[in-house]
Amino acid sequence: MNTDNTLLLAALEPCWLWWLLLSLLAFLLGFLLGALLFSNRKRLKELEEENARLKNNLTTMEKDFMGLKYQHEETLKEMEEMKRKLRICEADKSVIQGKYDRLKAEHEPPADEGAEATKKPEAKSRSIGGMVFATPLGKVKQDDLKIVEGIGPKIEGLLNTAGINTWAELAATSVDRIKEILAEAGERYRLAVPNTWPKQAQLANEGKWEELKKWQDELDGGK
Repeated sequence: MNTDNTLLLAALEPCWLWWLLLSLLAFLLGFLLGALLFSNRKRLKELEEENARLKNNLTTMEKDFMGLKYQHEETLKEMEEMKRKLRICEADKSVIQGKYDRLKAEHEPPADEGAEATKKPEAKSRSIGGMVFATPLGKVKQDDLKIVEGIGPKIEGLLNTAGINTWAELAATSVDRIKEILAEAGERYRLAVPNTWPKQAQLANEGKWEELKKWQDELDGGK
């Protein structure tokens, strides 16, 4: 009997060892899988938090971008308005400069003709040499384009550069051509209105000073 029990125990001993080894192996695998799962869950949570933080940053940056874009658009509008006002100021400056030059010519006649003008009541005619006129508009130099209401020194320079140097040449130039010259010179000159310039130049060239003066008194900057 004892021999049988010994044989039975000897036969069961390897099975018990295999069961112990398999149980230990299963425990180790379960432990490793649990640790790996825990680590992945922790990493996943960290990634989700990082993703949420980046989304918040993106939302904030988008708001800041929209704010900057609006400020940029408003700045562009203000800049365009300032450019428009500057063009108006330049045009007004040109008109005022023309009036100033004309008034200066009226109150500061050439020294070599001052005495002659006081002696001769018929000084409205062309002076000796055909270069200076004593007119209702004051002392006027021959072919001085600034006598035209609306033309100042800068615009006169533009016209001279374009080949328009005399009253006759200005009178023969179309309004459209004059507008082209002004437009080519830049935005600051586009506000000038040259509609009456050829006619004024024609009156000056024909010596119709009374008619020219009366007309200019009704004009505003050549308009």
